Amino acid sequence: MPADPTDPQAQLEAALPAALDRLRRTPGVYAALWCGSAARGEGNAHSDLDFHALVRGDHRWRANYVVQGVPVEVFHNPARKVRAMFAAGQGDTIGMFAEGRVALPHPDLEALMAEARALHAAGAAPRPLHAAGPAPRPLSPQGRFRLLEEVMDARALADRHDPLHVLIACRAAHLAVEALFEARGWWKVKAQRWLPELTERDPQAARDLHALLSAPDPTARQTALEALAVRVTGDLTYQEGGSEPQLVN
Repeated sequence: MPADPTDPQAQLEAALPAALDRLRRTPGVYAALWCGSAARGEGNAHSDLDFHALVRGDHRWRANYVVQGVPVEVFHNPARKVRAMFAAGQGDTIGMFAEGRVALPHPDLEALMAEARALHAAGAAPRPLHAAGPAPRPLSPQGRFRLLEEVMDARALADRHDPLHVLIACRAAHLAVEALFEARGWWKVKAQRWLPELTERDPQAARDLHALLSAPDPTARQTALEALAVRVTGDLTYQEGGSEPQLVN
């Protein structure tokens, strides 16, 4: 039965066999992980098929192509490189292996997925002693100053109801949310997943972010932005700070 043309997820899944056939025929590929929104059953009209492929040898590469009208993106890596990305704290890679689905099975892939699930769990909850998740990183003085500057720039635009406020407020919110994830020791996720992740981990931060994104006017948007920023800055006061002197060549 052909895929329902009105169902984007069905269209993506219908293209999966052809995508896997091309993966099997790619020299060096011996296992593959299906990941991303389609693998979670959340595909939309703008989604693609995402894969991590394990390859033999010493090379890594990225490929983009189209099968049955569906865009496909594949990251090819030796298994040892994937482990190196885990060790480097690449939260997006860890998340993909933790939540992905086996497309071409192999024991190496199963082992990597098990490692990723353990790492992801350690970074998705309050950090226990000796946990393998990322160490919490409080906002640095320079990072705090940069965030405050963005918030105050947004405040000036809100005061005069400048339509550019939405752009600056969202830019400041991006800094605030990334700083919050680092300060709490959570693996970073794509912006598309901020709200559901924050809803689980810090519901008030999720409410602040949602209020910012849905605010009807600059004043309400700025109020939400400042509430979100204070969650990582503590307050909105400027403090002394600066970088270390550097030698000029």
